[in-house]
Amino acid sequence: MDAVLCLVVMAAMWFWVVRQRGHWNLLLANLAGAGSAVVAGIVFTLLYDGLFGTTMAAPGLHNSLVVFMTSAGALAGVWLWIAKRRQPAHPVARQLLAGACGVAAGMITLIFLAANYFPQP
Repeated sequence: MDAVLCLVVMAAMWFWVVRQRGHWNLLLANLAGAGSAVVAGIVFTLLYDGLFGTTMAAPGLHNSLVVFMTSAGALAGVWLWIAKRRQPAHPVARQLLAGACGVAAGMITLIFLAANYFPQP
């Protein structure tokens, strides 16, 4: 039953994000919906575990949330920061450069945090 509730929360979040997409195209809205659904599912599981107790929550789930959110924030932040720059002049080249730098920043953050939060025995 706990898993069904989590899936309902995730589906509701995904549906809400796609419905409120505004001028975004459907592909970007679905990607944003999927990411926000994962975060909402993890947060719901942590809250549900704290209030009622569940076997769904893995021992390091709160660390996973921190790693996921920080990596996604680094990716999006660097992407937006570089995409706002004036160089290179062509918008496609600027987005490609911003995407590459954003992915690199997200992966470096992910590796750094995963090494600190999930040490190997």
